[in-house]
Amino acid sequence: MDIRKEVIQTFEEEFIQQHVSDSVYRSIVKELSGAKDPKRRGRKIELTAEKLHNFLFYLSLGHTYKDSAIYAHIPENTRQKYMASSETFQRVASLAKDNLTMQARLALAFAIEGCKPCYRAFMHPVTKEAIYILVSERQPNVRAAMWYLDQIKYFEKLSEKRGDSQQLGAPRNEEEASLLEELLNRHYDYVRSKEQEDK
Repeated sequence: MDIRKEVIQTFEEEFIQQHVSDSVYRSIVKELSGAKDPKRRGRKIELTAEKLHNFLFYLSLGHTYKDSAIYAHIPENTRQKYMASSETFQRVASLAKDNLTMQARLALAFAIEGCKPCYRAFMHPVTKEAIYILVSERQPNVRAAMWYLDQIKYFEKLSEKRGDSQQLGAPRNEEEASLLEELLNRHYDYVRSKEQEDK
């Protein structure tokens, strides 16, 4: 078999190799078997290890839950039932869904920091042999760093505009705090004086 093909195959299945073992699959099946069936149909669970792996594989590439289920030949209503009935299924699906985001964040971090030359090991899923790939040296990418800082500034300004950082009406400095205190004292004095008049 071509080594390049082995590496590609291993890379594509990396999430599944790291997070989905036979024990995880058995745990999901056990949870699904123990789940209550309101219609009491007693149907056999159709989730095979292959379907689970395919579903998680497509999720790990950034597809939606619905599309991943379709590609893995799992009906959408069945997928929703699995999510509701099995905590393990829900957990690994959530991990797979976030996989691409985490990979993007790592890639950005490596782009900003750069990296020294090193070897990266891949485990072949069939032969279980380690394949080592030389990762060449990368200098820090100034554009990636500038883009990242720009995004942070954008979201900070957006949250300030929406008032996410503080409560509505909260004083922003000492001057506003003393003004608010003065207004509250005046209001309190006014209420007291009205109470005295009523007596």
